[in-house]
Amino acid sequence: MNNVFLEAYSGILSLFFTPLCLVCNQRLENHKAVVCDECWNKLQPIPLGRSIRRNFSENLDVVMSVFAFDELFQKIVHALKYQGKQSIGVELGVRMSGFLHLENIDVFSAVLTPIPLHPIKMRERGYNQSDLISAGLSQVLEIPVNTGILRRIKNTQTQTKLNAIERRENMEAAFGIGKRFDKDGIETVILVDDVFTTGSTMNAAAQVLREGGMKKIIGITAAAAE
Repeated sequence: MNNVFLEAYSGILSLFFTPLCLVCNQRLENHKAVVCDECWNKLQPIPLGRSIRRNFSENLDVVMSVFAFDELFQKIVHALKYQGKQSIGVELGVRMSGFLHLENIDVFSAVLTPIPLHPIKMRERGYNQSDLISAGLSQVLEIPVNTGILRRIKNTQTQTKLNAIERRENMEAAFGIGKRFDKDGIETVILVDDVFTTGSTMNAAAQVLREGGMKKIIGITAAAAE
């Protein structure tokens, strides 16, 4: 009787506490997930011709963005950044990896470097979404993550409502060489961020690395707001 009761009780609980997809509110088969596979699969990849920016600046050799910055993506990345749903970051990195075209890169001499948060913002949020995306990319691409070569030294204001010129000014002197910077054995740095808008953040970070002696610097973002 006890087993029958427990099974019935568990069944009732599951009706009320089954996790729902944050995007579509459908029941999740995987109780550890926060976004269902159907919603993940609806993310729209940017067409190849527009997803790659070559010679974006003298500091970045190539910038690659994977998904369109549409309503679906915005819901997913909002949950990642502002609702504490850290697992989204890793899953996003895993799914990005299938769309990247990393030609002429020796994975044994490349590193993934997340765009760092300022320590104040890191304490407020508790995690860096770019760290999580990098972890997902690393799982598939088998390129190590290196967070020691770059640091945020300026607590910049949010870029959301700034125009291109204001964004560039906001990011001036925002980054510095990491205290554990060691370029030995590193030929390519792959900077990782969530969204590419004007490129001011990515370019400012790349400039510091270029001045530090890095020869090949690539930018990867989950989406591009065009």
